[in-house]
Amino acid sequence: MATVFHTTIGAMATRLDLVIPGITGKQGDNVALKIRSELSRLENLLNPYLSDSIIARVNRFAYHHEVETGSELIHLLHQCIRYFQFTSGLFDISMLRNKQRLKEHAHPDDYASVRQQASAITSVILNEEKNTIRFHSPDVQIDTGAFGKGYALDRIRSILSEEGIANAFVSFGESSLLGMGLHPSGIAWKIRLNVPGNDAECEISLSDAFVSVSGNVPKFAESPPEQKVHIIDPRTGKAVNTTGVVAVVAKSGLEAEALSTALFLADPDDYQSIMKAFDCTLVYRLMPDKAGKINKYSFKNSDQ
Repeated sequence: MATVFHTTIGAMATRLDLVIPGITGKQGDNVALKIRSELSRLENLLNPYLSDSIIARVNRFAYHHEVETGSELIHLLHQCIRYFQFTSGLFDISMLRNKQRLKEHAHPDDYASVRQQASAITSVILNEEKNTIRFHSPDVQIDTGAFGKGYALDRIRSILSEEGIANAFVSFGESSLLGMGLHPSGIAWKIRLNVPGNDAECEISLSDAFVSVSGNVPKFAESPPEQKVHIIDPRTGKAVNTTGVVAVVAKSGLEAEALSTALFLADPDDYQSIMKAFDCTLVYRLMPDKAGKINKYSFKNSDQ
């Protein structure tokens, strides 16, 4: 019987599950050590709540002066600004300050007093020659939670490939996933997407692909108000509390995560025009109709 290595790693305020069939425990431990090291490096780059991380320094000082960051973060933010353009502003990494304001004034009696912030992404100035970032608005705060797990999965795929691993499954917080090669049974890795308490569900096959899931499940509706500030609509500056999920299958973890957030907010009639700009293959949408019933829809990228 083939051996299957499995381990769990805590990172980015959630849990990562790593499954690699066909390797020894010693080999698996070595790979897991390299992944842990890379995740630690990314925390120091992208965690806005880690006071000495690079992105925390950017958020703290970039309105006052240029902040040198290195080329990796500049490249990442440049990609995210392109995604903002491709999605007509639905994917927006500049809303962290507004998210914090909404959490601080989450009670309905206070909510109306919060100044709704429109997108501040145009105030993010990237200097690719000097590798510096400057904000031209005090309202800008970069929310790396909008793309961090997806980028981390891209880096993990690179590590696995460098180690000669062809078959693996990675689940990052159960919302960002990677399937490489095949399941030990010889078929693609499969995940089931549903909204708890509803009949609608779909099965997603992953083989050398990523999936990102964005949305809200029923237990979210019962959460305290300050915990409901999860997805913000950049067009209004308000939190979106609609129950439902959107899953995007793509060839890049970063693109999958950006697109799933955007398509959760988008009108389905606009899906194809948005999807054409991305290297994605399929989109699954489990969202309520006017009567509140969750229905299943799927969309295939017409350019793929």
